[in-house]
Amino acid sequence: MARIVKDPEIRRTEIIDIAEELFLKSGYNETAVSDIVKRVGVSQGTFYYYFKSKEDILNAIIERYIDDIKVGVKAIAAKDDINAIEKIMAFFGFLNNMDQGKEKLIDYFHEDQNVHLHAKFEKNVPSNIIPPLCLMIEEGVQEELFDTKNPEMAALSIIGTTFAISHWMYDKEDRAGSTKKIMAAIFDLIERILGAEPGKFMKYAMKMEEAK
Repeated sequence: MARIVKDPEIRRTEIIDIAEELFLKSGYNETAVSDIVKRVGVSQGTFYYYFKSKEDILNAIIERYIDDIKVGVKAIAAKDDINAIEKIMAFFGFLNNMDQGKEKLIDYFHEDQNVHLHAKFEKNVPSNIIPPLCLMIEEGVQEELFDTKNPEMAALSIIGTTFAISHWMYDKEDRAGSTKKIMAAIFDLIERILGAEPGKFMKYAMKMEEAK
């Protein structure tokens, strides 16, 4: 039987897909390169043709994750059938959904020895999501929902605040039970940063929950 030769980009994507699946299922440390190539059906030589190491493929997964966030947030900012508050709510809902099912990788990023991976993520994500978030805030000012003189700094403050709260709560034992507390705190601070009516975001959150 003739050997099937795939387009290099297709093969690379296939390896990334399988590696991410195994990392999420078993954990990064528990997954060996041999596990990945066995699932893909290629040799280890093929793996190392595309990736220098297991960490190199993890970096590729992080970069794709960041790209997905960038595309998703831009799409929310471009919507013309919802107001600025609804867009920001959708923005946070989107980010939360992106994390679902990725707990094993997130746990790995938070280990002390992986601070460089965590730093890479936190360096690149804000630069990709602040511009569209800034557009949402500017729209809110035009709609007279927000009262802030510097939308860009407001967007930066919101992202920084969200990251800080999320990190502080991350190590709490009852993560699921902490979600509502986290969101309530974030909404309160966002309203203060944006000069929005107190409780406005929570009202929208309750409406969205009732509409489900």
